[in-house]
Amino acid sequence: MSYMRLDAAANQAPKHHPPSRELIAVIVEIKRRNPRFGCPRIAEQISYTFGVEIDKDVVRRVLAKHCRPDDSETDGPSWLTFIGQIKDSLWSVDLFRCESILLRSHWVLLVMDLFTRRIVGFSVAPANIDGVSVCRMFHHAIAGQRLPKYLSTDHDPLFRFHRWLANLRVLEIQEIKSAPCIPVSHPFVERLIRH
Repeated sequence: MSYMRLDAAANQAPKHHPPSRELIAVIVEIKRRNPRFGCPRIAEQISYTFGVEIDKDVVRRVLAKHCRPDDSETDGPSWLTFIGQIKDSLWSVDLFRCESILLRSHWVLLVMDLFTRRIVGFSVAPANIDGVSVCRMFHHAIAGQRLPKYLSTDHDPLFRFHRWLANLRVLEIQEIKSAPCIPVSHPFVERLIRH
């Protein structure tokens, strides 16, 4: 593939035209070599490398049309497909810090059902927490609820406490870590926390 032709085609083509064959080939090749890259990152790489401004939605349409799932060298269903298949048995848990009106720092643990996007519960604890505190907060947040089969957490060090992991084994809940730097793998609870 000629990258010189890609540069020339990009500089001559108006913005509203469909992407050229060379640009499509570059998008598909970047995705094949970097299966964890999302559409915004691919658009950013093309812009940085070739000076070609391309919208992430154009990248998404190109990948949907020209990139088969087996091209990405990943096994299993996508994250969103996985969520749909395990209806009512996957909860998402996240921790965040906030300050009270008296300017005291607190940790908040939020539990959400990923399929229905219903808030299962939440719990608050003072600033200094450990594995025991995280377990206590979790049990308080889910009191009276039927336990899920899976629990999605991010890579926060607070979810690596030995007590936390032992607690999940006792409850027979399998922990699934979200994919780092991929927002779609932990989307709903993160969006709720930001608001």
